[in-house]
Amino acid sequence: MPGMRRALPLASVDHTTYGNLAECGILTATAGNHVDTREKLIHTAEKLMLRDGYSATRVDDVIRKAGLSKGSFYHFFDSKESLGLATLEHYYADRVGRLAAGAYAAEIDPLQRAHGFLEYVSQVAPDLWKEGCLLANFAAEAAGSSRIISDVLKKRTSELRALLVDLLRPLATPDVTAADLADQFLVCIEGSIVLARIYNDPGYLQRSLKQFRSCFDKVEGQGGGA
Repeated sequence: MPGMRRALPLASVDHTTYGNLAECGILTATAGNHVDTREKLIHTAEKLMLRDGYSATRVDDVIRKAGLSKGSFYHFFDSKESLGLATLEHYYADRVGRLAAGAYAAEIDPLQRAHGFLEYVSQVAPDLWKEGCLLANFAAEAAGSSRIISDVLKKRTSELRALLVDLLRPLATPDVTAADLADQFLVCIEGSIVLARIYNDPGYLQRSLKQFRSCFDKVEGQGGGA
């Protein structure tokens, strides 16, 4: 695997956006205003859904917080579910893009790149997940009541898991597969987010990731690793 830049195909992330207009060079001032309005709704919804959860966030709350009208909302979204889906896709693309932005991605050696990734995640984790994880929020609150949200969650989580498997493969051992490592990494992140919220201590993320990384140092010290 040459690097995370190839491993995180951001262009493949589905976006229900206005990209075609921009790519064709015909994004007018009016369309630009529409884009700003849509993005404002999505950004506002993301903040509210991270803070209050999907179920507790009402369309009226988003409209009021964004300072827009109901007409503006229904111009872009026909329901809370459609807004939730757009918000989820935006959140996923943003977090994956920021995970891909580390200098480790240019590392040629797969093992060094894997270690570099874990170090980079430890540095950016507080900023990436200080408000929680929208995927986890949706999984807990919306997946059971919305099949389309459930399907999107499965698709995006499976994509992320596959990227982690590819990236962490050099750290696998005969007893712990790359798939196991990817799962453990996700459990580490999501579990730490929950504990950080319960105890109001954002340090859980960095401490948990440090413990996760220390396991590989011990394995390599004993001559393990792939």
